Formats: sequence, C-alpha cells, structure tokens
Amino acid sequence: MRPFSLATVLSAVLLTSTRAASLDGRGKKHSCPPFQNGTFIIHQYQLYPDNAAFDFDECVLYISALFNGSMVKYDPYTGQTLDIINFPGISDVYDEHASGIHWDPRTKDIYLVIDAQPAFLTDGANATGDYWLIKYSTTHSRELHRTNLTALTQSLYAGFQDVTTDSHGNAYVVGTYPSSIIRVSPSGVPTLFYPPQTSNTSVHGFTGIVSLPTTFSPTTLIAISAEGVPEELSAGDSKLYRFDTSLKYPPSQPTIIPISPPETKLGVPDAIHLPERYGGTVMLAAMNYVGVSVLRSKDGWRSAEYLGTIPSDYPKFFERIITATVQIGAEKQFMIGQSFPGGIVPGTKGGNGTDFPFFDITDEVEALLGY
Repeated sequence: MRPFSLATVLSAVLLTSTRAASLDGRGKKHSCPPFQNGTFIIHQYQLYPDNAAFDFDECVLYISALFNGSMVKYDPYTGQTLDIINFPGISDVYDEHASGIHWDPRTKDIYLVIDAQPAFLTDGANATGDYWLIKYSTTHSRELHRTNLTALTQSLYAGFQDVTTDSHGNAYVVGTYPSSIIRVSPSGVPTLFYPPQTSNTSVHGFTGIVSLPTTFSPTTLIAISAEGVPEELSAGDSKLYRFDTSLKYPPSQPTIIPISPPETKLGVPDAIHLPERYGGTVMLAAMNYVGVSVLRSKDGWRSAEYLGTIPSDYPKFFERIITATVQIGAEKQFMIGQSFPGGIVPGTKGGNGTDFPFFDITDEVEALLGY
C-alpha cells in the first residue's frame, strides 16, 4: 500500500487560473483545473461507490451509490458533496442498486445502470428483478427518461452493470449472466444488440464496456468477459471482444482482441476505462480482488499489449473489490473500491460507512507506460 498522510488526503486544492486540456471520448478538448490532490477520501454517509464518471465540462464527479440506488454529484476540487440524486421507485426499492455510470461528452448527459441484486447474490442463478438505464441531464439537473431493460429480457438473462455511448447517442448496456448487450436509442427504446449465446444464466460473462474515440473508429465497442470464471475468484483468464456497431448481431460475431504476451492471464474483471489523457490508446481494467490491469494498443484495439497490474491499495483485501477507475482533471487516475457493509442500518439499504477512499494510481500507470 502506498503511504499517504491524512493531511495530504484532506488538504484543500489550490485552484489556479492555468487550465489543463484533456481529450474526451469523442476527441474534443475540454478544460478543467489541474487536480493537485493524490489519494483522497470522500466523507459521505452510505456512499459505497461502485463506479464514477468525470464531467469534463462542469469538472465534477458523478458517483453511483451502489446500495442506495442513487447518484452523488461531488466536487473533488473542494471536497464537497453537491447533490444526492434519488430516483423515485428505484432508490427506495431494496433490491435496486446503482452500478455502471457514463458521461456522454456529446450530449453532456449521464447514463446510470440500475441493477437488480438477486443475480449478483446467486452468481446468475436468479435472474429476476428490474434492470433500468437512467438518462440524466447534467445541464438541467433532471432525469430525462428511464428504460426498463427487463421488459425486453423477460428475466431470461440478467446482470446488467456497465454502459457506454456511441457518436449517434445510442447507449450500450452489457449484461453478465450470461453475456449480452442491449442498445438503447437516444429516446430510450431498447433493442437486443448482442443476444446471449447460452440459456444458462450462471455463466459469468461481460462485465465492462467502452466505446473507442471517433479518432479511431466511430463504430467500435470493446467489452471484457470473465469467460465463465465466477466473480468471487481472483484467478481467471478474461478476454476482450471488439464489436462493430454498424453491423447487426446476429449473425455477425464479435472479434477477440489478441493480447500479448500470449501467456497473459488478466484475472476476473469488472469495469474497463479508456482514460481521456491517453486518447483511447490505454485501457485500465478493474480486476476485482487483484487490482487494476493496464493495457495499451497501437493499432486501434485490433490487438493489445498487457503492461502489468497495479495491486489493490485497499488494506482489507476481501472487504473491498476493485470495481472501476476514473480520471479526474487532465491527468490523474484513481482506483475505486467497492466495500461491503457489515450490516444494514435499519430503515435504509446500506451500512453505516462514511469514509470512502479513491486511491491515486497515476504514477504507477505512467511507470508501466514508460513515461
């Protein structure tokens, strides 16, 4: 674990007039103040973050609060929670959890995946429960619409937990039990983009998804799959799959992205992220109990190179799994750990946790890249 002082974690950030530019997922430049903190702690009752998205226009974090089925708007520069966004009929339902989250740089909207607890408690054996995709306007601070994914799946497959968007405003939500992808139109209409290849809902499949910047390809998605290895295991052999959104599935099938060296074993995955700093050439893959794996591609993700894994920084190893990473500002990369409450506070959906660290892994990423 990298040492850090409480003074460093809690220190205020000095905002300067110097602006640092970063490319978003569409190749457009956005500017936010340099984020000068390293590892920091968010002091927010029952936050229990699963994932986070940085808004490069407003320079704030949107965080999925797992157990509460809500979203938190947080200013990392001042260390202040700006808003707790609840969704009636979801945030007050015990089995509904907030997981994948994505900021669309084209529309400035946030997409939030609401998953149902049963599949994740039973390794897919129980595929019941309502899954939703919420589209939220950051400009007007309101929910635009919600899409009931279960109305399409009829609980025949489940485990939806991550989302990305394409250049046309379509959203793509990955399902895990077993692998599937649902495409949701800008108006909220769901269609099956990639159907399950088996009826066995206990097969642990896709866990994360990203879209390539338009500078590479406006029609390419990448999903990561656990390849059937159960979520609670640390050793695995994940695979990356490349999809072309201009094609219809089926009959077309995704292409496996070869990873070098060929003996690479990535472990059991969660979310994946293409940090804006590297223009889509670097992937940070959250690997549950292990840490964050760093991959690089020099050919638009037709192939990938495994550079190494940054170990989990969380001291209580089996109480926090690494679920995601997020970039803050133009440069800083952070590891997000999902912690589990020892018990549920009566009358609520979560535990009594108040302190949730985001660990700075910037130097480790840069070292693996040879910077």
